[in-house]
Amino acid sequence: MPGFWQTFCCCRCAGVLIEMLQRDFHASMTAGSSELHGRLLEDYKLEEMLRSPHRFIRPEPSAAQRPVLEWRHRVQYAVSHAINHFYSMDLDVRKEIPIQYVLEKWWPRKTDGFDSVLHYWDVKHKMIDELSLAIAANDDLKRPVILFEQWKTEVPSLQMALSIIFQAAWQPEGWDKLLIQKYMVVHDANVVEAFQHMVNVFCWEAFGRLPGMIEIYCLMEGRKIRYIPGRQSLQRSMDYIRLIRDSMPEAEKQVSEHFTAKDKIRVHEEVDRWRSEGAKHQKTWLM
Repeated sequence: MPGFWQTFCCCRCAGVLIEMLQRDFHASMTAGSSELHGRLLEDYKLEEMLRSPHRFIRPEPSAAQRPVLEWRHRVQYAVSHAINHFYSMDLDVRKEIPIQYVLEKWWPRKTDGFDSVLHYWDVKHKMIDELSLAIAANDDLKRPVILFEQWKTEVPSLQMALSIIFQAAWQPEGWDKLLIQKYMVVHDANVVEAFQHMVNVFCWEAFGRLPGMIEIYCLMEGRKIRYIPGRQSLQRSMDYIRLIRDSMPEAEKQVSEHFTAKDKIRVHEEVDRWRSEGAKHQKTWLM
């Protein structure tokens, strides 16, 4: 998400599982960082490319010509800061402070980028309602083990690295795996699919196991998508990430940290071809 990829050091690791996961993660980074010189795939860049392919058909404007951020970007910024601040508080304090008061601190003061003043207020009320419901649904979760942190790991088999901003990761009581959560302002099927595959591969490579569950909150739609990785999930996710990797420019050919317009178009073409040629999707989606 633009403007929000800094690491928030609010991780409070609890339990043997998290200590083990962190040890395995740091060991894999130490062993692989000096050996692999592949490409880096960052989740927020891939998300923007998948959401707005039409923007990349034309050359990117210069810094002086860049358009005003869309309302989605501004709202995502506010939502992300609010979630981070809320779950950084002690459990007893969280029970006393409504999320709307936290959201207000970062909510856009002006209607720039929104369709109208009415749209501005409709979106704000919708965010308050949906975040309140999401937090109520998570009432049994005490403290996230990862909270808005940017993590990176190597994927030796693909000769590349993955970087993901984990918004919230939990270890529910009785679980030996992680529950990964993402809060999206606007649903996008391509982004949901890409995030699921990136998380599967990342967790396997960094922690040695798949996540127990991935939950994605699509706030404007009032929708929660749950994904439970199965036996075929890792191979399918590896295939997806390999496809994206092969559509990325070589590191030595990149003139900047951004994909070129041609590269972004090619990613979309390859994803469409992969879907059309692939077998039946074997996903476990719970809506």
